[in-house]
Order: sequence, then C-alpha cells, then structure tokens
Amino acid sequence: MSNKKAYLILLLPFFIIGTTLKSQTADLKDTNQFKNPDPISAMLDSMTAQKFLSRADFVEATRNLPFPEKSVPYEFKSFPDSVYKKNLSKLQSPISLDYNDQVKQQIEFYARKPYSISKLLGLANLYFPMFEEVLDKEGLPLEFKYLAIVESALNPVAHSWCGATGLWQFMYTTGILYDLKVTSYIDERKDPLKATYAACQYFKDMYLIYKDWLLVIAAYNCGAGNVNRAIMRAGGSKDFWEISKYLPYETRSYVPAFIAVNYVMNYAKDYNITPEPPVLSFFQVDTITVSQPVTLKQVSKTLNIPQDVLEYLNPIYTRGYIPALDATQKLRLPYNKVGTFMANADGIYKASYMETASVYTQQQNAKPNGETVIKDVEKTYIVKSGESIPVIAGRFEVTSADLMKWNHLSNYTIYPGQKLIIQTKEVVKVEKPVVKDTAIASKDSALKGKDTVATAKTDSAKTNVTLINKNDTPAAKFIYYMVQPGDTLWNIAQKYQGVTVQQLKDINKLSEGHVLLPGTKLKVQIGG
Repeated sequence: MSNKKAYLILLLPFFIIGTTLKSQTADLKDTNQFKNPDPISAMLDSMTAQKFLSRADFVEATRNLPFPEKSVPYEFKSFPDSVYKKNLSKLQSPISLDYNDQVKQQIEFYARKPYSISKLLGLANLYFPMFEEVLDKEGLPLEFKYLAIVESALNPVAHSWCGATGLWQFMYTTGILYDLKVTSYIDERKDPLKATYAACQYFKDMYLIYKDWLLVIAAYNCGAGNVNRAIMRAGGSKDFWEISKYLPYETRSYVPAFIAVNYVMNYAKDYNITPEPPVLSFFQVDTITVSQPVTLKQVSKTLNIPQDVLEYLNPIYTRGYIPALDATQKLRLPYNKVGTFMANADGIYKASYMETASVYTQQQNAKPNGETVIKDVEKTYIVKSGESIPVIAGRFEVTSADLMKWNHLSNYTIYPGQKLIIQTKEVVKVEKPVVKDTAIASKDSALKGKDTVATAKTDSAKTNVTLINKNDTPAAKFIYYMVQPGDTLWNIAQKYQGVTVQQLKDINKLSEGHVLLPGTKLKVQIGG
C-alpha cells in the first residue's frame, strides 16, 4: 500500500464522522430552526464593503491596463435556456458544467449583481494568475479558480459566522490538517498562496475518493461525511444531481453557484458588465523578505501606502505585526515601493522596534504600588456616519480582523449608531497598598536573605544576577540576561556555553513566536 493511500485511509474517518459547521447550519435551514443570511450574498457584501478597493490614488497605476469604458449602461437580461446551454458548452472543462433550473437561478442571481461582478472581474487580475499557476502545477482544472469567488468573493480577510477564514474559507481544524499554521500573529489560512496549495491538496484527496469533480466541490462545502451519507441514501449513485436532495440545503445551491460563476465571469459582457480597475493587479505586486520584526503601521508611514491596502496585500499578519524573529517572513508590496523599502529598511526596523517596545516600556514604568498601571479594558464605540471598519480599527490601533471578531461580524457592513465593542489598553489609577510596619518589613527582608544569595553585576549592555537557591544543587546556577535591541534567542544562546534556544524557551516558558522586547530579563542556566 502506498504512503498516499495509507494517508487517505487514516484521514477518511475525520471526513466521515466530522460534520462541518457549514453543513450543520444547512441542516437547520431545512427545518427553519436557524435563520442565517445567505452565505454567498454575505461574502459579496463583505467584498464590496471594502473601501480601499476604490482608492483613486492607487487605481491610477492600473488605468493603463486594457479595461473597457462603461459606455453602455447595465441591463439585466433573462436569456432562453438554449442560450445558456450553448454558452456553457463553449466553456470546455474537465468539470461537468451542466445546465438546469437550479443553475439558471444562480446565473440570474449573480447577473443581478453588476456592481459585485464588476469588482470581481477587476480583482481577478490580482488573484487569478496565481490561482492558475498553482492549479496548473498541481494538475487540476483551472476552473477551480472560480470556486474562490463562491467561497469568499475574493476577499482574503473574509470570515464567516462559523469561523471559516480566508480566500478558500478553511475552518481551523481543516487548515491544521493541511499544514496551515495559526498563531497569535499569523494565520496562514489567509495567505493567498499557501491556502491555494492547501485547497488543491484537498481537491486531489477528494478526487481519489469520488472520481467526480462535482462531488469534490460538494465535499469542499459540506465535508466528505455528508457526501458519503448522501451517496448511500441514493443507492450508491455518484451523480451529484441524483444525490443532491440528500445533501445539506446550502450544498444543493453551492455546486450550481459554482457553475453560474463560471458562466457570468465569462459572459459578463452580455449584461454590459465591465471590470472595475483593481487597486493593484498581479503584475503590480512584488514579494520581499523581511529579516527583522516590523509593523505594517511603520511600513505604511514610510512608504506612504494606506495601511488598509497593506493589510489587504498581507492578510496573513492578523495583528499588523510581522514577527520575523528566528525566521524570515514575506511582505507583499506594490512593485514601485520595493526600492523605497530597501533603501529605508533600517529605519523601518528601528521605528517598528520602538513602536512594539513602547507598550512594554509603559507597563514597566507603571507603578504597581502607587498611581497607575496599564490594564486591558473593553469600551463601547458608537459608529458615526461615513465610518468604516478599517477607519475605526485604525483609530484605536487594532486590526480590522480583531474588530470584526469581537463584534461577531461576518462582513464589513456597519451603520451609523451601531455599537461596537473595542478591546484596548488604558492607563488607570490604582489605590496605594498599605505599607507594612518598618520592623515587620525588616524582618521579612532578613528572612528572604536566608533563602537566596544574590550578586549583581550591571553595565551598559546587560544586567547579570547570579542566583543560588537553597533548594538547587550547588552545580545549578542561573543568571538573568537583559534583552538588548536586535537580540534573538539564537544569539543569546551563543553567548553561553552549553545553552540552546529550546532550553531558553523551556526555562522562561516562552511560546513559539514570542516577541523579545528590549529590557526583558531572561533566565539562563549556566551550570547543572
């Protein structure tokens, strides 16, 4: 048995018994017990609500691309079935692009959304070249690129009500199965390239099971467990249209929606829908390597790029911070800004360090026995006319993704007067604690002195305090090292014989991706 087949056999039970949240919602829809906005409409709304898509200052660079003028007004047309069938037959594909009443209904749904389709036609110039390159490399039908429109409307920060995230709407557990890492600072489900490779692997795994692309698409929506049950209830048939009535409600329209998107994106001109120039096209974006931690806020200031544009190009960084500590990270920029970044890299790194260190410094300077401390607080903000999610997020120095998560928003749509929860930090006053009697304090100090003998050595670079605890063996000695600007766990470990990065992490209980802030004291074992 090949390793691939063994992997699939081990993986299959997860798909069979693990019904996804999407399918649970669909089943509830059938019994009218759950009222949730149509997910396709919700994703279209989330895409069109993104303000930066119409930034005139960044669209200017794309005006030289061959986008047709909107000389003819939009007009919705319902064509005869023969026209729809003929046009679909022209879209030659390994995937069966069948036509029926369900497909017609979905075609006319999308055709009645000229503003959204215009945006999608423009955004296709940013994402489709990359999708097609990966799909071709993986040996998959190029038409799968249209599935990202059904899933997320090409919104890389799309976040569904049930937690599915990114262009390809991966749930957390499915993303982990396909090697998409999620940490406090990085969510690879939002990385356009990595998530596309993960989606392709899912398509290939499912095709090995079903040998039918429409069933693969159905499984992508509701999970293989639901598809398997539908096949059994249909007497073993593997024809999507025969088993459709046994699938969750949402999936019954999901596959027709995929076929409809293929149709409308190819025949938009029949409805007088023309592409809206994108903020940036695929060929106007370049990727560089970042060797030190950096904030998108400082990149935005130095390169004069709106921060929401940077967040859109780099959705993987969920807190606007690129944690390039023990490994380099990628930063996507407009190609004409790459040279400016390289010329100002040192200044950007330094300014980012100062920005990330400021909160830590405030916390260290706060007086726990007197006046003020930094605390996490939750505020309620009332939306004003003309405000958007990115604008409010920038005002409170939080990310759009966090703001949406705190308020359980599935898209960027907000309205004046709406109350939003904001989680931020604030300097608050505290009461001074009662000071102990001097005699008692002296006694406590003397008792502590019996337990620990400390010697300190301080210079401008670092502070080392050697501690010998009465419970330690004589050979076990520790020092405290004060982190300096530019330090990493690796170069700190190199300063002491026998010390490793993993040892530093274990002793100091540091999680993966922990940010080392200057002034932090790390415990280092130099004996034992």
